[in-house]
Amino acid sequence: MSAASQPRIRCEPRRERQVVLRRFRVFLLLIALCMAVTVAVGRPSVWAVFLVPLLVGTLGFYELGIDGSLMSAVPWDGLIALALFTGCGLLLGRVLRRQRQREDRLAAGALHDRLTGLYNYGTFADLLHREVSRADRYGGRVTLIMLDLDRFKRFNDRHGHEAGNLLLRSLGELLRGLVRDADIAARYGGEELAVVIRGDELDGVLLAERIRAAVLTMRIPVDGEEAYVSVSAGVACYPDGAADEAELVEQADAALYVSKQAGRNLVTGHSLGLSRDGRRRAAAERRLRAVASG
Repeated sequence: MSAASQPRIRCEPRRERQVVLRRFRVFLLLIALCMAVTVAVGRPSVWAVFLVPLLVGTLGFYELGIDGSLMSAVPWDGLIALALFTGCGLLLGRVLRRQRQREDRLAAGALHDRLTGLYNYGTFADLLHREVSRADRYGGRVTLIMLDLDRFKRFNDRHGHEAGNLLLRSLGELLRGLVRDADIAARYGGEELAVVIRGDELDGVLLAERIRAAVLTMRIPVDGEEAYVSVSAGVACYPDGAADEAELVEQADAALYVSKQAGRNLVTGHSLGLSRDGRRRAAAERRLRAVASG
């Protein structure tokens, strides 16, 4: 072997290491760019953009890694590549997970009232329409309960709006604990709430009575004392007492008005409370007394 060729052989590992470093820097740049796009766009579909340089980089490191002289010269390349790929995958997973959680929170915020945690009016209208359509298609009854806090304006004027907000939050929490998973509890507007259940008007009256009794036990801490409130309710049923969802809301609201006019802290069923069918009213009253005594 000539003396002229000897230095060339000794410089070969150094040249290969320079190639590795150049490819490594390019790969890091691609990863950084793809992660920046992922964060900026915030879409899981950007995963494909990230996956291409990841695969290319993997193949590049694999091709370099099978060279025995290179591995002997740089023995940590394989571990570095594995750590890099794992770290990038974990980072991307975290970004996508946060994006999914943010989208879930936005979706929940679009469906729910922020103060009470109940469905908002728009969601209530959509779900009521769905329940009425289901009853038309498969049969059954849909009952609407309209609830209104008694003298809520006086409560606000006396204790302040923060206390009023606390009252609405407490009422929302109470309502979520009393209804079933299949029921729909919503903030209809202001201090007025609505509950949609699958069942007849008597079922709605019984649930409304449980809600009315539970509200009386609520205590709202304000200004070093405990304030209490009451609620009035009106109940109507589809299709027994209404021809469509709009009339169902009107009938429940009319029954609520009767409760207000009769002295508040009352539950009125539209057909049970306003009709002349004495037997149905008597049966309802007996069941209500049984619930109250039990």
